Amino acid sequence: MYKIDIGEVQKAVTNFGSQQVLFLPLIRYISHCHRSYQPLKTLYKYGKLIWILLFTAACSGTDEDLTGIWHTEFEMVPGFKSALDMQLKQDILSRKWSGRFEMPEMMGAGEFPAVQVKGPKIDLNLGAGASFKGEISKDNNAIKGILTVPGEMPENLTLKRVARWSAQVPARRDKDGLPVTTWKYQPPQATGDGWQVGPMPRSVIGSKPLNELFGRILEGKYHGLDAFLVAQHGKLILEEYFYLGGRDRLHSIQSVTKSVNSLLIGTARDQGLIGNLDEPLRNYFPKYADSIRTNATLRHALTMSAALDWKEDIPYSNPENDAVRMNQSSDLYKYVLTKNPDPVDKPGGRFEYNSGLSMLLGGVVLQATGKPANDYARETLFKNLGINDFAWTTMGGKVHTGGGLFLRPRDLLKIGQMVLDSGKWNGRQVVSESWISESTAFILPTTQGSKDFGYGYQWWRAVSRRGANALPLIFASGYGGQMLYIVPDLDLVILTFHHNPTDNDGSHSITWREVSNIILPEF
Repeated sequence: MYKIDIGEVQKAVTNFGSQQVLFLPLIRYISHCHRSYQPLKTLYKYGKLIWILLFTAACSGTDEDLTGIWHTEFEMVPGFKSALDMQLKQDILSRKWSGRFEMPEMMGAGEFPAVQVKGPKIDLNLGAGASFKGEISKDNNAIKGILTVPGEMPENLTLKRVARWSAQVPARRDKDGLPVTTWKYQPPQATGDGWQVGPMPRSVIGSKPLNELFGRILEGKYHGLDAFLVAQHGKLILEEYFYLGGRDRLHSIQSVTKSVNSLLIGTARDQGLIGNLDEPLRNYFPKYADSIRTNATLRHALTMSAALDWKEDIPYSNPENDAVRMNQSSDLYKYVLTKNPDPVDKPGGRFEYNSGLSMLLGGVVLQATGKPANDYARETLFKNLGINDFAWTTMGGKVHTGGGLFLRPRDLLKIGQMVLDSGKWNGRQVVSESWISESTAFILPTTQGSKDFGYGYQWWRAVSRRGANALPLIFASGYGGQMLYIVPDLDLVILTFHHNPTDNDGSHSITWREVSNIILPEF
């Protein structure tokens, strides 16, 4: 049985922002999301929709009539709807209102800072001249109101009463909507997307531990799991979807975005658009030349060793978290570039997790190629992998390369397979073998003195040990349980997607614990 320090893996599962708690960064993040075929423009109306609906939950209705869960859906990008649920409660003794929200597809959840109710009427000042005025319907099943934002046309919004949270559903339902309680293996289907498919070995299909695992999933043990895919020897052999997941449904990959962007840096280097990795970062940001305070290089940004005075090892609910402050700033590049150097450490000395550096790498792609990361990816990496449908959010007009990418499960698994095959996909060299080898190497330990946990160019490294045997591992990690594991010695790629913004201990997520104890021994 393979063993790995779950705590170390969980440290890798990080988020680029504060969407699980703080409203404003979440709203700004969502309001600038684009489907792959859309022009790069700001979709303000979606941001306004989320903003007002979040706060509407805090100021609605007539006492007991407002108690319960309220729901709406918004189309963040064409064809991709995300739920927004809000629960309102009133304390029996104090009569004070409180509430919380969940946005499962966006990995968002949190408490409302204040809830006010003034009869059936809602009159909410959102600040900066924005307001929402609404009223609960006579049948008490809807909240209807008008959002007014300076410089924009007023918008009509409706929240409807529901019996449960959107994510509070069976793990899997049959065609009649009834819970599926028994797991039966079905080989993946060929869809023409470039994946070769095949069955798992008979011994694996009949594996008691594997069948028990999927039985527990259907029982609701892992109630945040959306997708679980496995490929071995170049074939997709396991493809399972639960809860909010689906083969053709885009899913947030959170900080796995960082690893994908590393491949874009490599592609630009292969094309001769990026040269020496030891070139100062300031050379890629001439607009900010007079305010840049760091002497860090591109290599330092790739390895997260730029030695900036940066705090991201504190909760994202803490307003002092630099990733939160960066996402709230008017210019994300400037926020990072003007950070003071660390008073003790020097660039290249040690690893320190820093989503701001990942944002700057998006700026490097833009400066080197003349195209934002989403357009460059569409024309190069994604085109060569047959990835035709994706979304990539922007903030302040900048593509968020720290965590804003949405992909379909089979498409992200393609990226893992390509890395496993030294940059090839279906026999075609997509990214040079030299870049794959260099970028996924163990360059710096993530904790001082560690030989088992390290970091490359936006890729994580680990060693899983079974007795005297060591199993090297490459992985990409995103907040909420988005994981892409690459296991070269087993010719294996594993993907998990979740919608778990609050599962900090992995109690209802498929983590490396299950992968190492149940999946790997079968292969």
